[in-house]
Amino acid sequence: MTVTDTVAHKISSWNRQIYKRLKLALSLGLRRQIFVAICDDLSLRNRLADKLHGELGITCAIAPPNGSIPTNLVSLNINVNDPHPFAQISAWLAQNPYSPITTSPPSFQLLGIERLTRQSPTIQQLFLRRLQSIERYLPQLDANVLLWLPRPWFHSIVQSVPEFWQWHTGVFEFEGEPTPLPPIGSTQPEASPTAVTTQQTTASFQETLQTVLTQEFEENLDLELLQGIVGNNGDNSREMEPLLAPTNGNSGANLKDNGMLKAVDFQTHETPTQQNSTTSQPLSEPSQESPHLPADESAQTPSPAEAYLQLGNHYRHAIEQGDPSPENLAIAIQSYEQALQWLDDTSPQVPDVLNDLGNLYWMLSRCPQDRGIQLSYLEQGIQSYQLALTKLTAQQAPQTYAMIQNNLGAAYGDLARYQEAAENLELSIRAYEEALHYRHPENDPLKYASTQNNLGTAYWHLAQHHSPVNNLQAAIGAYAEALYYYNSRSNATNWAMIQNNLGTAYWNLAQYEKPETWLELAVIAYKDALTYRTPEVAPAACAGTQNNLGTAYWHLADRCVEDPQRRAEYLCHCISAYEVAIALAEKLAQHHPPTPINFDGIATRNNLGLAHYQFATEPSLGAGKEEQSKHLEAALHHHVQACMGVTARSDAYQTSLEYIIKAIRTFYQEQGITGQNLALSKIPGQLLPEILPRL
Repeated sequence: MTVTDTVAHKISSWNRQIYKRLKLALSLGLRRQIFVAICDDLSLRNRLADKLHGELGITCAIAPPNGSIPTNLVSLNINVNDPHPFAQISAWLAQNPYSPITTSPPSFQLLGIERLTRQSPTIQQLFLRRLQSIERYLPQLDANVLLWLPRPWFHSIVQSVPEFWQWHTGVFEFEGEPTPLPPIGSTQPEASPTAVTTQQTTASFQETLQTVLTQEFEENLDLELLQGIVGNNGDNSREMEPLLAPTNGNSGANLKDNGMLKAVDFQTHETPTQQNSTTSQPLSEPSQESPHLPADESAQTPSPAEAYLQLGNHYRHAIEQGDPSPENLAIAIQSYEQALQWLDDTSPQVPDVLNDLGNLYWMLSRCPQDRGIQLSYLEQGIQSYQLALTKLTAQQAPQTYAMIQNNLGAAYGDLARYQEAAENLELSIRAYEEALHYRHPENDPLKYASTQNNLGTAYWHLAQHHSPVNNLQAAIGAYAEALYYYNSRSNATNWAMIQNNLGTAYWNLAQYEKPETWLELAVIAYKDALTYRTPEVAPAACAGTQNNLGTAYWHLADRCVEDPQRRAEYLCHCISAYEVAIALAEKLAQHHPPTPINFDGIATRNNLGLAHYQFATEPSLGAGKEEQSKHLEAALHHHVQACMGVTARSDAYQTSLEYIIKAIRTFYQEQGITGQNLALSKIPGQLLPEILPRL
């Protein structure tokens, strides 16, 4: 017998019902069952799989209700290099044998199949061929298997591997749910103590520097390039020959707009006689003053280290002033690396130069280019930070030590996007916590608060991989600590950012415990953020938080199925917030160039359509016939707009198309053929050939 559970209209409440049925199916103690769970929403999938693992994995010693047989659930991530699910299960059973007399066979849920999409066609075909071997493996396994699949893989398996599909027992289809934006760390580098800002280098110094480079370093750098750089006082309009790896020609990449300048500290390079003074600028400017040349300038030249430091500082200054092009980054990197060749290993300048090298490599890793090259630069940045930490002790230079640890935490957070996410996030957390041992709020409250915010964001990301409740509680604690040291009036931007982050952490925690309590706190946090994230002051940030607020209201409404009045109230607030987010996004898109937003406007369109659809189809919400019709028309309009805003045949396109068809069918159910014709009249002509055959 085959059981199919699908969602027709409602979303999250139906997801909970399907989850209960899936859990029951896994708890019945049957053997050799093949279950398929379909979920395109990776965040939702992770929460559901984690919940299954937590609830079924601990029931082996406790008799579950209704007389069902205790079971264990083992979670396995598919090996993307050699995807053989049955071989992985067999290997686990060989290492963890059980007694069929005293223990029921475990069930296995297989995760990570969506990652095969990024593998080569050869690997993908190999996976499908391995599924064909089910008849050989399943009798030996004596276990139940749950495959978590996105819809594209689900359809591919049904069509391409009928040998496997005929063995399936049940299909459990989950619908996506609105989710807020992930929290973010600092988007600007912290200011570091600087000396007096250097002015443009003098002509005499340029000549001296050019002489040094000509005499000493002809083998190391492109001499013609360096002469052009120094001779034209920094005008590097000449096309630069590659000093490092290729950058795909995106020399003008605006790294700052891409969130690249994240919690990075540039340190100053000082001689022992220089004095520090603080700056209120958001980015530290180069603090290495031009060497004081004697009256007879031809008598002496700067040392090689000073010459290269000055050249590196010149380009670092250009980077900090808003020109972080790959060319400037590459020249600054090579200049500092050459300076290190001439600096004494015990020089107090060495940790500072290594820190700056780490920053520059990290920034270069954010330039648009091949993924492998990005990873290589990021790893070089981490190595620079680690080497810098070996050149000083925390007791002797606590501020510098904390700064480098903070930067290392940011780099590990980036590395988690490439590989070994959980492990690198734990290293990121360890670095931030180490920084906080020496970064005290009484000495520098803003830097302390910034690191606490970064720590909270690292904990939030780690919660998406394991121990969600503990890690989310740690994230909330870090955000709350950061807020204590930010003044909402004098530092409104960062205060509002952390309130937004806090709201998202509350929302995430609501998926695991005390849903109404945490969701209400999320709403409060988002509203607090919107006090300062206004359309006039910060329209893009305002749009993002309004999107998050709409999502929190949506989930609150879903928790009030038994209270129609509150449900209707929350849905109204949800619709209002989503409408503001979309209106701001459309306005920002009209700028020249368009101002980017940090949320998926298409998904928000569909979420807004779903909220209207719920008003139109749930009589308990109290909407009259005319109001229901207006909500249904609004739902159709937003789904059409979403469908027209994406590439045909994409996953988002197919999702929007399904919503359109569902709305048209509802028009027919409520108003007959007249309603269906009304709905079809609002559909763009190019969509009709795909829609009509499916009605």
